Amino acid sequence: MKILRAIKPNAGIRVKYRRRLEAMIDDMNRSVTYWIEAAYHHEEERIVGDASPVHVILQRFNRDARRWLKKWDMLAAWLAKNFIGQVSRKATSSLEQAYKEAGFTVNFKPSRNLNTVTEALISWNVGLIKSIPRQYLEDVRGIVTNGVSMGRDLHYITEALDKRYNITRRRAAMIARDQSDKATQAILRTRDEQMGVTEGIWVHLPGAHSSRPAHKAMNGMKFKLSEGLYDDTKGVKRKVLPAELPNCRCSYRRIVPELGD
Repeated sequence: MKILRAIKPNAGIRVKYRRRLEAMIDDMNRSVTYWIEAAYHHEEERIVGDASPVHVILQRFNRDARRWLKKWDMLAAWLAKNFIGQVSRKATSSLEQAYKEAGFTVNFKPSRNLNTVTEALISWNVGLIKSIPRQYLEDVRGIVTNGVSMGRDLHYITEALDKRYNITRRRAAMIARDQSDKATQAILRTRDEQMGVTEGIWVHLPGAHSSRPAHKAMNGMKFKLSEGLYDDTKGVKRKVLPAELPNCRCSYRRIVPELGD
């Protein structure tokens, strides 16, 4: 048998995906902040008085929010399909090169299993992309409602909005990193199984937010690609595959049997 090298996700594809999300978040945040500030200035005298015009400001906010949700819904389908397509092509070409280095000539063809996996990955990414504005806008709505109801000034509200914006950006970066890892490993496993490869050797990739003691212990262990290895971490307690859990960046080296093995 031969043991082929582990393959990492392509950093360039991940960065492009992250930057597209961040650009959309930046535009949305500027728009939302502008209209909230404009509405707040218009209603300022009433805000510091006895009457609280929450409904007036939220009415303006809700119109802008609906517009942004439509934009994100349009982006989600295109971006997810484009991203997974790029990941699939790059992972496949990298795997072909790894087989070539080991002395195998491989030219992967489309397959039903790969189509099933990529469609599932696209659907998953669409859901995650759509969740970004929905969570952000819901939090912004809470900030505005609470701030205006409590008679807070605009400075207080804009500071809170800025914190929410930074949290949303960090979440987008995490989604890009995590989905790049998950999609790459899922496609590689599908391609390896297409080659009749059934086992791999776990490769733990350390990181500031991705290292798990259980996965460190798995490093170098053989596992079945259809099963994974048992993770005894509290809250997991089941078999997992490389990159399956949130922020897991682990990969694997594929075990290729020789002819006659």
